Amino acid sequence: MLNCDTARFDGKNIALIYVGDNSGCSHVRLRYNAMYFDGIDTGVIPIVMPVFTFDPNILAHCKSIVFQRPVSPTHVEIVKRYKALQPKYGYKMVFELDDLIFKTGLGPADKEDGIPSYNMSSQRINLDAIQNTLKDVLPLMDLIVVSTDYLKKAFEKVFGVNNVMTIKNVVPRYLWNYPRKGDITEDLKKPRVIYSGSPTHYINPIPPRAPSPQEPQGFPGIAGKRGDWNTALCDWVIKNVKEDKIDFICMGALPFFWEPIKDKIKFIPWANSQTFPRLFMEQMADFSIASIVDNEFNKCKSALRFTEACATGAVFIGTIFSANDDSPYREIHPECKYYDNWTVDQIDNMFWKLCKKEKFNEIRNWQYQQCNQADFWLESSKHMNDWMNMLDSKDTSQFI
Repeated sequence: MLNCDTARFDGKNIALIYVGDNSGCSHVRLRYNAMYFDGIDTGVIPIVMPVFTFDPNILAHCKSIVFQRPVSPTHVEIVKRYKALQPKYGYKMVFELDDLIFKTGLGPADKEDGIPSYNMSSQRINLDAIQNTLKDVLPLMDLIVVSTDYLKKAFEKVFGVNNVMTIKNVVPRYLWNYPRKGDITEDLKKPRVIYSGSPTHYINPIPPRAPSPQEPQGFPGIAGKRGDWNTALCDWVIKNVKEDKIDFICMGALPFFWEPIKDKIKFIPWANSQTFPRLFMEQMADFSIASIVDNEFNKCKSALRFTEACATGAVFIGTIFSANDDSPYREIHPECKYYDNWTVDQIDNMFWKLCKKEKFNEIRNWQYQQCNQADFWLESSKHMNDWMNMLDSKDTSQFI
């Protein structure tokens, strides 16, 4: 039962949502939810705002304000202004964040902390400045909402806060609605394998540029880094594509390390967050794969690629860390986990066992069950109640 009684009777029916960007992150965390909640009767109307508003007529009806990643000095001043008005209008203030943007200090010294160097965001984001900003912003918030329990633990350790709530990343059934695939009747001979991760998992090389009026100092260039694909799964893809054993599909951007096989794979350019689900499902992939390396950023990440694979009936293969149990993919089917220290041959051995019809059907049906049993859908009662509690509840202690 959706918790909407207080929203219906206290005279406040607006939740203002300030997103940080137009990326997939803002869609998965906020925009998809707001779109769905706007179409059902909960007593609260989420409004994704293009600009900040201090209109007294709006604030008088405002139940809550959700700020996604307010970490710039400008954001601090805006948040402080809303905080000063909070006693007058009585809204709840919520800080929302998906990915790690500070150093946790939780991992070993030899592992990257914060945003890894192969993520292009690391080139423009000053982690120390953001950490100082967070020290100013977080005390002003009534609730902090994050996507994973590990990120929750990091917030609690670094900033000493005790008002952090985890709301898992889910997928909207209204976008990932595709006929359920039936059991296969023969072993897979040449499986269709898809990779749909963003370019933040690696860096393609950028050549140097000579000085110009626009760049008087020129640009030294950036060397390519395999980043999260610094595992044997990268070479496994190359091997099996070259040997014509798999049909490989790469979505979004083409990593430099797959340039040698680009003429033998299907490449689908970047798609926006509204069209991505349909494009993914139309590929009718048998397997979806993801590679990550062991660092604090990845420990804080969700298993969204797994959730999407489950929704579309693609058996998911993902990385498990050999040094700890903190990989986000620890929740995938046990027989689909490959360790970050495995060889190509070990992955090959695992993969072709999964292509046997009995095993493939067993795992794919298990994944379909996970969609419902583990509340992978946005429309699930658990997720809807969690989201409503973020917008509506005055007492956040019960969600900690």
